[in-house]
Amino acid sequence: MKKVKIFAILLLFIFSLSLFTTNVYAEITGSELPKAHTPLLITNAGQGPGGKMGRLLVSRSEAVEDYYYLAEPKVEDLNEKEYKTLMVMIGSSAKGLGASGITIKEEIERLNNMIEEAKNKKMQILAVHIEGEARRGKPGSANEQSIDAIAPYADHIIVAKASNQDERFTDIAEENEIPLTILDQPMDLIEAVKIMYSE
Repeated sequence: MKKVKIFAILLLFIFSLSLFTTNVYAEITGSELPKAHTPLLITNAGQGPGGKMGRLLVSRSEAVEDYYYLAEPKVEDLNEKEYKTLMVMIGSSAKGLGASGITIKEEIERLNNMIEEAKNKKMQILAVHIEGEARRGKPGSANEQSIDAIAPYADHIIVAKASNQDERFTDIAEENEIPLTILDQPMDLIEAVKIMYSE
């Protein structure tokens, strides 16, 4: 039991260390990152854990203070504040959908309405996918439906290299003339946020 605890603590230490050191070694390629704005709203597409991960990494960047997190924003939620940028972390989870008590069909309908309202309000939309192959799945999967609901309508797409092994996001970016930025590692989102919110 002691060995298991020590191993768990070691893993936690390595993860924490990576959060603080990733900025030194961040490798960001592709299109130049855009200037992002505040207030920033962070959310997810597909009820995966990406939204909370995005919130954590934005917090770790210490580059933006005026940000908010909503797991399932609806049209009325987008009108509560004058949000300027919408960061959508894409990645579906059966567990997340189950906990929310909704189907992927209902989630996609919500996402479609959310994007339509964001467009009407002229919000900057950042589509982000940093969870690699674990949040991709086969054609027609909940993950892929979530990608289709967000990425083609974004102003900028930001993905981890592992999320784009099959160049799915490259194809979406080219077809819709959307700038695409590639992060070498998921934690490089910290540096990306710093760049987007630099003076």
